[in-house]
Parts: sequence; structure tokens; C-alpha cells
Amino acid sequence: MSDARALRGGPAPAAESGEGRRFGLEYKWLVVIAVIFGIFTSVLDATIVNIAISKLQAVFGASLDRIQWVSTGYTLALTVSIPIFSYLADRFGIKRIYLISSALFVLASALCGMAWSLESLVFARILQGLGGGALMPLATAQIYAEFPPAERGRAAATLGVPVLLAPALGPTIGGFIIQYADWRLIFYLNVPIGIVGVLIGMFILRERRSPVVRPLDVPGLILSTLGFASLVYGIAEAGDKGWESLTVAGFLGFGLLCIILLVIVELGTPTPLLDLRLFGDWNFTCGNLLTWTLQIGMFGALFLLPIFLQSLRGLSPVQAALVLMPSALLTAVMLPIGGILVDRLGAKPVIITGAVALTLTSFALSHLTLQTSFLTLQFWLLGRSVALSFTLQPAQVVALYNVPKEAMGRAVSLLNLLRQVIVAFGTALLATYVQNRTPVHYAHMAERVTPISPTGQLIGRMAALYQSRGLSALQAQAAALRLIGLQVRLQATLLSFRDAFLLAAVIVASGGLIALLLRPAHRPAVSTDAEPILIE
Repeated sequence: MSDARALRGGPAPAAESGEGRRFGLEYKWLVVIAVIFGIFTSVLDATIVNIAISKLQAVFGASLDRIQWVSTGYTLALTVSIPIFSYLADRFGIKRIYLISSALFVLASALCGMAWSLESLVFARILQGLGGGALMPLATAQIYAEFPPAERGRAAATLGVPVLLAPALGPTIGGFIIQYADWRLIFYLNVPIGIVGVLIGMFILRERRSPVVRPLDVPGLILSTLGFASLVYGIAEAGDKGWESLTVAGFLGFGLLCIILLVIVELGTPTPLLDLRLFGDWNFTCGNLLTWTLQIGMFGALFLLPIFLQSLRGLSPVQAALVLMPSALLTAVMLPIGGILVDRLGAKPVIITGAVALTLTSFALSHLTLQTSFLTLQFWLLGRSVALSFTLQPAQVVALYNVPKEAMGRAVSLLNLLRQVIVAFGTALLATYVQNRTPVHYAHMAERVTPISPTGQLIGRMAALYQSRGLSALQAQAAALRLIGLQVRLQATLLSFRDAFLLAAVIVASGGLIALLLRPAHRPAVSTDAEPILIE
């Protein structure tokens, strides 16, 4: 077995020779079981809270600007904490840092549930973000370090189940809690799941760390913290204030300046906090670009569809979440199939097939109307689920194809950091696009209303009806214009949503073009000079 593993690109893990096998499972699968709890709670928490924002605003009597810090504070803390955790994992051991961050996340979740004011809730959410920043990258790094490249498709598929399932289940669970229970349960829900994850991790995971302790890159830490925090905050504010806002432009400009300086500093540092030299690998670069386009297509739809269903189709939050649930469940079923296909056929043909399907289903969403049947919508959403199973996680496999095991933690941290920024950017981009396109469509439709147009004649008939019911001519005309104006506004909003879905389809299609540039993974023989990983 070890010789076969060596020919496929790496040494056989100890677990595969029988050492460390427990409960009839190889160690690599035990790692998946151990970290799946942390991944699920961190991703679930990022989406389940969003549906409770209105409830929290009423509970604490806060303005929208203040209550948004419940989400913004978490996202900022999550973003700025990711770079430092790869260093801490190398320095103190990946198991130790992962368990500490998991425990911090659980503690912060309990504090969120006990919050007595908005300020205490925001503080607890920031602590939650600091702990949650390590969960995804360190969990992914541990999984990829145990699976050889030839089996990472299945590993990524297993990892992708909570990653893609949690955002879809979050609104459903959150909606039921807000409607039928106490809002604090949204945060308390993480506590038992997190405790189980910590206990399993303590007994199953092995400690791994690099034998070469890198000094902390202080300039890189400062620049990455300032740069990415400013970018994420500016992008978050753009969703409300628009991209032309001075506040948004100021934070984005300062963030971009810090990022430019960060690139210069990191490329000139022998021990960088963020290993930007990884972009020298073609597949790492293409895999990241592909992931960004797919993230915008995926999260853009997850962000826009609930709003469309509630604002334009009149569904409750729970009803809207139930419409989205079947596609989420199908994703969980299809991900393992996508992973097996990646391992057998290679990532490139699978990703190209998925990208084409995702583009077509995203394009189909751009034809939504107020009369589109839920059966038709469900058909489109189920098609998206299959397409996402063949694209999103395989893109991550591609990005990490040629990353050596000793650099896996830094590579996954960099990939997750950039993904967080892109998700925030994509959501804000589509939200502001809807806002900006609505008045444009409204103006164009209003221009067509003339006394001889069908709409103009309808206004005349409605005014006559109102006047026959006792209103004056002026009051009747105003009432007819107001009602028609509401209908025109509704239609303009619908058209702006269709424009946003079309933009998402174009972005996903560009990802399909990137997929054409992917190269096969390198499968070098085992090098005796490779830097070892210490196992305690």
C-alpha cells in the first residue's frame, strides 16, 4: 500500500498501515468526523443570525446601522483572525490551536445567548468571529494533510457537505426559532454541538506542527489586519450606502493601499504571514479565481432568493426557507458523487461540466416572474445544487493540488481569507446592483405611460371608478396614480432582480472559462528532502 501511495504523490499516512485505526476507520476519516462539528457550527452561525436581525433590532430597540454590527463585527473578527492562526498552528501545533479556537467559539456562543444589551452581544459576536476564524482553515488543512492528492476529491466532498448545507439550513432553523421560540436559542444551539466537537477532537486528533518555527511577521500582521478589515467594512457599508459613498470609498481606498503594501512586504520576507508565493503555482491561482466566481454565483443566489420570495412573492421567512431546503438536501447527496468523479476523472472535466450547468441554471433564474410556479423554481434550484456539487469543492481541490503538506495550513488560510472577502464583495455587489437598477427600470416604465397607452387608459378607468364611489376628481386621480405607481415599482424591482441573476450567470460563465485553463495535478515521487511534520 505504501508503495502505491508513493507513486501517487506522497507517503502513506500512518493510519493507513493500520496504526491509529479506531472503530474500524482509518485515521484520515476520523479526522473528518472530528472537525465536521466545528465547520458546521461556524458556517451555520454565519447565516442563521442574518434572519434574526429584525428581531434583535426590536429586542434591543436599536437602529439598523447599530444592529448591523451583530453581523459586521463577526465578519470583521473572522477576517482579521484567519492570517494569524496559520502562524499559531505552525508555532504551537494545529490540534492545540484548533481546539482552543473551538472552545472560544463555544464560549462566545454562550455569551451571545446571555447578552443583556446590544453592546454585550456585539462584543460576544466579535469573540465568536475570533474563534470561528480558525475553524474552517485549520479543519481543512488537517483533512487535506491526511488525504493523498488522488483521494482529495472525496475528502473535499465530505468537507463540502456542512459548508454548503449549513447556509441553506441556517435560514430555515433561524426562521423556526424566531417564529416559535426565544431568539437566544440561535446562539445556544452552537454550545452542545461545539462541546461534542471539542471532546471528539481532544481524543482523536493528533498534534502536528512544523519543526521549523517561523518568526512572527509583525509588518505582515499589521498590514493584513488593517487592509482586510478596511476592505470588508467598506464592502459591507456599500450594501447600504452605495459604492459612491465617501465612507465606503475611504475604507476601500485605505484597504487597497494596505493590501498593496502587504504584497510588497510579504514577497520580500523569507517567513511571510501570508505566503503569496503560492500564487506562483498555476493551479493555485486558477483554483482561487474559479472559487471566487463560483462563490459570487452561489452566495449571490442564496442572498437574493429569500428576499425575492419574501418581498415579491409574499412568503414568510420560514416558507421561503422551506422552498430552498430541497436543493440543500440534494447538495448533501450529490457532493460525494462529485468527489468520486473528481478522483476518477480528474477535476477539470467535472468542473467544466458543473460550470456550464451552473451558468444555465443561473441564467434561468434571470427569467423569474411573479407567476413562475414553485415547481419550475424548484427544478432550477435542484439543477444548481447538482452543478455546485461539481464545481465549488473541486475548485478547492484544484487550488491545493500541488501544495506541499508542510505549507497546507498557510495555503488553506490564504484561500479562506480571500474567500471571505469575495463573499462579502459579491453579496454587496448584487445588493447594490438591485438597488441601482430598480430606479432605472422604474423610470423607463414610467416614460411609457401616456394617455393613449394601455396603462394610461387603465389609470383613467380606475379614476372613474374611484370617482363613482364618492371621491373627488382630484382624489380619484391621485388614488389611481398611487396604485399604478406601486405596481410599476413592483415590476421594476422584479426586473432588477432578474438583472442581478443575469450578472451572476455572467460571472459564473467566466469561471467556466477559467476552468479550461486548469492543468493536471503534479504527482511527484516522494522526496527524501521534504520537510517533515512533527507528530506528537
